[in-house]
Amino acid sequence: MMTTIKWEPSLLTDVELLSAEECARIRDGLNSMRELWIQRHPVVPFYTLGASNYFDIAYNPNLPYYVMARETNPVLMREFGWMYEALATSLEGLFDLPVEYPAKLALPGFHIFLAHEALKNPKALMHREWFQKRDDPEVMSSPIHCDTPQYVVNWSGIRDVSMAQPLSITLAVGLPGAGAGMHVWDVNLYETSNMPEPEVHSLLQKSKKWLQEYSLGQYCLHSGLRYHQIAPLPNVQPNDVRITLQGHGLIGASSIKLYW
Repeated sequence: MMTTIKWEPSLLTDVELLSAEECARIRDGLNSMRELWIQRHPVVPFYTLGASNYFDIAYNPNLPYYVMARETNPVLMREFGWMYEALATSLEGLFDLPVEYPAKLALPGFHIFLAHEALKNPKALMHREWFQKRDDPEVMSSPIHCDTPQYVVNWSGIRDVSMAQPLSITLAVGLPGAGAGMHVWDVNLYETSNMPEPEVHSLLQKSKKWLQEYSLGQYCLHSGLRYHQIAPLPNVQPNDVRITLQGHGLIGASSIKLYW
């Protein structure tokens, strides 16, 4: 029997979801959809599949997110509907609430990193500086950030929305031989709400951080409100891949809304 999880800002836990065979099935599906991958760096083979709030709303004034969601959601659901159902069922067991994927928003989508030397030591920039340099071929950055997509997407027409209890999900479906994870700091968004980013960066450099390692087939479930960052891959090998399903959620009074 699953244990019901109580949400809190420091929430951070790993949850079993998929077998190694199911992860391989997802990787095969992704490879069959290679033409839909979007390269997000001018040089490094970093791709997304699916509409991404932080690339396709926050940093793109043309707001292609909603058109992309309409186009890619049916494709993702057709190929990976069994996975989305498994994720929803798992979260329903953990929180004792039904899970919904709002039709107007993007389904949780994929980060796909193929092997590259730049992944060994990406620059640890804060989010605003990363935005300014994200198209520089000389800069590969893994930005330090908290997750706030709930303030970016358009919730009009969607019921039972509460900003107070966000969730972030990273499901590992392909990992390098030496492993992968994220750095997490013992500092949350509320503690830095009135600080300029350089001060936040300085605070983080003096604060405790740890590596949250990913396990194949497990999803890391957290509030997104602690500062975190994709960890470097210092031992990346030529055939390594780092593939994760990325999603966000809001816990409402009677349901959980999942999106990306």
